[in-house]
Amino acid sequence: MNYPHSGRFAGLILAVVAALLGACGESPSGPTAGDDALVRKYGKTLAELPEVKLVLISPHNTDIQYEYETAYARYHAEAFGERVTFEWRDVGGGSSSILNHLRNVYENAERSGIDVVWGGGDFNFTRMAAEGILHTMQLKSEVRDNIPDTFGGLAMCDPDGLWCGSAVSGFGIFYNKQLLDRMRLPTPTRWEDLGSPRLFDLVGLADPAQSGSAAASYEMIVQSEPTWQAGWAKLLSILGNAKRFYAGAGDAAEALPSGEALVTTCIDFYGTNRMAKYPETLVYLSPRGQTSFNPDPIAILKNPVNPLLAQRFVDFVLSARGQALWALPVGHADGPSLKALGRQPIRRDVYEHYAGELLPSIVNPYEVGQTMEVDTQLWNDSYGLLRQLVWAAAVRNVDFLKAAKQRLIETDFPPERVALFNRLPDNVATRERVAETNRLLADRKQRDLIVTGWVTFFRDQYRQVAEEDAT
Repeated sequence: MNYPHSGRFAGLILAVVAALLGACGESPSGPTAGDDALVRKYGKTLAELPEVKLVLISPHNTDIQYEYETAYARYHAEAFGERVTFEWRDVGGGSSSILNHLRNVYENAERSGIDVVWGGGDFNFTRMAAEGILHTMQLKSEVRDNIPDTFGGLAMCDPDGLWCGSAVSGFGIFYNKQLLDRMRLPTPTRWEDLGSPRLFDLVGLADPAQSGSAAASYEMIVQSEPTWQAGWAKLLSILGNAKRFYAGAGDAAEALPSGEALVTTCIDFYGTNRMAKYPETLVYLSPRGQTSFNPDPIAILKNPVNPLLAQRFVDFVLSARGQALWALPVGHADGPSLKALGRQPIRRDVYEHYAGELLPSIVNPYEVGQTMEVDTQLWNDSYGLLRQLVWAAAVRNVDFLKAAKQRLIETDFPPERVALFNRLPDNVATRERVAETNRLLADRKQRDLIVTGWVTFFRDQYRQVAEEDAT
């Protein structure tokens, strides 16, 4: 993701902070009516306060950057008598690029010059913690009281305080309701609905080898069944309906407004943000009891430039006030200034305190029956493996897969042909073999051999399914 030039963005934030403090002059650099509170407390205007800089690295979009900069800069000026400027480091790409950048930096130096890493999913943060590049945070008791250690089988906060979820992300179904109505198709509400023969060639999906959010949604689909084999069969039925595989989950979501695809799997904020742009066309829903809510963490990096400022920013993001910013509409006293963010807070008390005031797309993950329990051991053993397996079975073999699925539809799904279609390679045929093979994939040479074998296996299998005399 490309971020605005840090100097220009900081200048904009300074102007907005002055406005939010009640400024009425032409420029934030001179005394204004809005500085009265600061002058009374500190004897200085906003522009005269000592400047401190916070350096962050994040895959979060510019809307999130802007709203949290604005809110925190105002809070910090009032609470600590300092004017905060923000610098966002841009290394190109998303969370995987950030992880690789930080690994490379800390391999060659003790300091990265960055204070805070924020966003991108717990998968990368767990690795950063294990590799010793995170700084222990001091989390307040009211934060610990309102953020569970684990939820739905997933860790929400590192037990040693090296990272903590700052929001949660669910996964669901995103569809074009106008196209659905025009085609007189039933509304999809469960994962299995996306595998229906009626949706053949209508599902836009993302390549999990390139999209972590797509990989997580596929893992949810697998885990919504009681066994690995049944979960794979459900996922494969959906993959077989693919119109095409897009490079990223955002690209797949963007195919819906134009009608290029009818439905996709989607991380919640991709869906809700696009639904806000096209409220008459698009719908996002979280399949009740068929998805978990994963933490989207924040952490302080090893040897931060300004450890006190980094800790204060973390405290703000995890506070009830900072959490409400994710989910309230523009215009609410505690909400964003320009654009609703449509993210799920991680704190339980925010859902209770702001009940009835949150955006319509926000669901309470802590409500009974909303969240499924994740098998964390299966997640650890299969998440990385599933990215490669889906690539080999579907992305690399999409034409063969679709021909096989079409043949199943034409022949009314005879059991023998279905069993052949769903068959897994021996090295991932059971949970035990999945765990063994997952360990082998850590070696690049082994991974190349294994994945190449999968590509051939599935291609041959789909050809057999599509044959007239398949048994």
